[in-house]
Amino acid sequence: MGLLCLLASMIWGGDLAAGQLKPGTKAPAWMLKALDGKDVKSSEYRGKVVVLNFWATWCPPCVAEIPDFIELQKELGDKGLTFVGVSLDVSPAPVKKYVRRTKVNYPVVMGNQDVVNDFGNFSGIPQTYVIDKEGVIRMSHMGKIKKEALLAGVKPLL
Repeated sequence: MGLLCLLASMIWGGDLAAGQLKPGTKAPAWMLKALDGKDVKSSEYRGKVVVLNFWATWCPPCVAEIPDFIELQKELGDKGLTFVGVSLDVSPAPVKKYVRRTKVNYPVVMGNQDVVNDFGNFSGIPQTYVIDKEGVIRMSHMGKIKKEALLAGVKPLL
């Protein structure tokens, strides 16, 4: 995991001393491109609990947690939960292929250095935030998150 953090830091220009935004902080607004090229805005998710997950197709811990995200989206999507994957891949091509192959059932957008900076210039991925219906970060987690830990952070907010 340390090497992965260092690699992500080198690619995205992160500072290993920097960190993710802390719970209780208002989540930054963002606008990113979906895989179809359309703009997606954070404001589209007002009133929902959002699990915002920064990941990449080349990151083994990132792809390891996605099946749980797909399952939880199926189970809790109708209760107001939405996952949003923010890919930090350089190009959308491998992301599109991965999303099709694994049948990701939630929105995936292409991230950039600006959104990484806005979310605290974290130093590694996966980086996951749970954001409540009012847009406040209630949980942040660097590294592969266990399904049980994610559920514990999400369920009280639904």
